[in-house]
This record gives sequence, C-alpha cells and structure tokens, in this order.
Amino acid sequence: MITAVLLVVLGILLAVADRVGVHYAEREIADRIAARMQSQGITSTPPEVEIKGVPFLTQVAAGRYDEIELTMRDLKGGDLPLPLLTVSAFDVEAPLKELMNDTARPVAARVEGVATVSYADLVKASGLSGITLTSAGDRIVEVSGNVPLIGRVSGKAEVTVVDGGRVRLRVTELRGVAGSIRQSIIDAYKDRLAVTLRPPNLPFELKLSNVTTEQTGLQVAFAATDVQLA
Repeated sequence: MITAVLLVVLGILLAVADRVGVHYAEREIADRIAARMQSQGITSTPPEVEIKGVPFLTQVAAGRYDEIELTMRDLKGGDLPLPLLTVSAFDVEAPLKELMNDTARPVAARVEGVATVSYADLVKASGLSGITLTSAGDRIVEVSGNVPLIGRVSGKAEVTVVDGGRVRLRVTELRGVAGSIRQSIIDAYKDRLAVTLRPPNLPFELKLSNVTTEQTGLQVAFAATDVQLA
C-alpha cells in the first residue's frame, strides 16, 4: 500500500516537473528567437512558443523535440500584411549537454509556416479601391464593386506565387453592368489590374511556397529545411 502511494506521489512530482520544465524552456526559446529576429531586422510582437509532445523531459534527455510551434503576430514590412503567422518546427535537435552549457543552437529538420490574410487586407494592400474579393475556387477569387469611370463591375481574379517569393493578384475576367460601358474599355482597364505583393521579412529562412483561397481569406504557406531556430 505504501509503495503504491509512493509511486503515485512520484508520478505527480514527475508530471509537475515536466510541466515546469516545458514552460521554462518555452520562455527561453521565445527570448532567444525574439533576439535573433531583432538582429535580422524582423519586426513582430514577441513570439509565443509551445513545445508539443509529452513527456517533455524525455525529449530533453534525447536532445530531440518532435514539434515546436511558434505564433507571431503583426509582422511588418513588405506589401502583404501578415497579422498572424503560425510556424511549426519539426524534428528539432538540441543536445542536452549543449543546453546545459548554454551553447545549444537548436536546428529543425523542417519548418512550415501558415498565415491567413483577409480579403479586405488583400484589397487594401493591392490598392484596388472600391473592390470586394471573395473565394471562388482554387486560387480564384470573385471580384465585385465600383471602379472609377466604369462604375459597377464583377468578374474573377487569380492568385498565384511568382518568382522571388511574391504573391500575384491578376484580374482575368471583368464585366460591366447592363452594357453601360463598352466591353473593350472594360477589357483595357482589366489588363492593368495586376499587382505583385511581397511578404514581410520572415524568420527561419522561410520562403513562400503556396497560396490558397479559403472562405476566411487568402492562406499563405511558407517552408524551409535544416533551419537554426535560435
């Protein structure tokens, strides 16, 4: 009976130590990443860190962490706003010995990031005033609104990734209301409705890899491999 009680108490103490350890590690990682981002000229709110996987202490002993999730808000710079960026670092190596002597430089085998840009923010960034965008399929958005000298229009635009890690928004179809404006004039205007937007400077060597048009907004994906986190 006493042995069973001791085992329960020991289990509780280990669980508490595990959670205390993970919270301490998350704060340390957040501070290191914030300092590294500042040195690279990357501007955002302080990152929030969550170390996935239980128990934490066995990951420390092995010097390998399955997944570390980081949340960054309000990244500035570039043309494309990223109000919220969620980054997942997988298979992170940080040997215990190096952690203990403060020489650890955690390296992730793979890093993936995702951010959602509202269509209102996308319109604002593109400078297409008076236009509303909504999802209309794979990398396609519905365009509607009023434009100068033409009036009410509707149509479609495509969103793609172009060389240099930028997002391109290009109107492919545009129609006027009830033939009040000749289609040739609308087509001439449509051909000018293409903008290329650059994301802010990003941490962890992240590069733009994909965009999708979701109901909630434009989802922007980033990726990198063999990355030093801090």
